[in-house]
Amino acid sequence: MLSTKEQQLHALVRKLVTRQKAIESQHQAILDKYEEFVQACEEQPRSITQEIDSIPGRRIFYTLSDRVDFDNTLAGRRGDPLSFLVSQDGPFIATHWPLAMWKVNAPDTATNFGAWRPVSTWPLPTQELGTDLIDISWELSDSGSQRAFQNEAAGPVFSRPDNLIPLPVPTLFAPNTVIVVNPTYERIAFDTGAQEPTTGGELYFGFPGYKIVNL
Repeated sequence: MLSTKEQQLHALVRKLVTRQKAIESQHQAILDKYEEFVQACEEQPRSITQEIDSIPGRRIFYTLSDRVDFDNTLAGRRGDPLSFLVSQDGPFIATHWPLAMWKVNAPDTATNFGAWRPVSTWPLPTQELGTDLIDISWELSDSGSQRAFQNEAAGPVFSRPDNLIPLPVPTLFAPNTVIVVNPTYERIAFDTGAQEPTTGGELYFGFPGYKIVNL
């Protein structure tokens, strides 16, 4: 026959055991939920940024660049394409809208020779030029994927030297591919009243980003 104190002790032990089992059950439920969460994360598709970040290799900042000459005979017409060869050492990741600008390169004695200028007469905050103006639209294709990324001429949506604008998503171009930009010169307005009038210019395109190389 148990004494009163022994009965109370046994009752307290039973309560503690019951409480411990409840805590263990709650803990196991939390672990089960965590395992479900981990499995869901592993099964869901990775984002574009995660896919790019998983590519092995060293990241080196780089700007793919090309230049092409033009003159006022191209007003209202598509000009010569600009080509950008991606190195065989690894892919190129474009991170920002391309830089686009031009400078006077003919004749050598032109009043505005060598001066960088915008490719749009849109009232940009930094634009102070009133002479030798052009407006362009552009198309973009990737020879490696045989895809026209921008197959309808787009307006002058570009970064500027004082304002690099991020792309909606980083864009990967495979090794050895050739990116092609086709400009259309919507308007060319060289200043014919200058002391030495401009007769030609050089269009520049640059894609800011980085390349991934194995060193």
